[in-house]
Amino acid sequence: MACRLFLQRVVLFSALALAPPLAYAVHTCTIGVGTLNFGAYTGAQTNSSSIMTISCTLTAGIIDTVNYTATLSTGTSGSYAQRRLTNLSLPSDTLPYNLYLGTVPAALNTSVWGDGTGGTVTASGTFTLIVFFAPVGTATYTVAGAIAPLAAVPAAGTYNDTIIATLTFN
Repeated sequence: MACRLFLQRVVLFSALALAPPLAYAVHTCTIGVGTLNFGAYTGAQTNSSSIMTISCTLTAGIIDTVNYTATLSTGTSGSYAQRRLTNLSLPSDTLPYNLYLGTVPAALNTSVWGDGTGGTVTASGTFTLIVFFAPVGTATYTVAGAIAPLAAVPAAGTYNDTIIATLTFN
């Protein structure tokens, strides 16, 4: 059975930072995330990872500071406590999994990458964008995933979940 997780991206609108009348700065930001593919599941814990890239560009002005936060949705399970991959065909079995910032922790379902609520963590940072010297800021984060071990392996099939990655910035 193949297990794939599709990460979608959502970018919340760019911000306009206003300063004194003749000085202003404008920036745009994007987020990109690759597909996380767990491969074949045999009942043992299975890990995989993908890269999230955040990029902000100064589009007007001389200097600007951008603060950002990247969050991940719960997927179809509706819960950060345990995300679920669902078989795309019958029977509609599920596989428990979760996503983590950086690496898979020793104890699964701790330090889960979410929206910052209920003990979940987020990725955040700051770029200082300067025209001519550093008009673009880029950061990468590892999205680590783990399917928990199961005593009974579910039916063979393609298991899927869709996670929305959201970038919020000033």
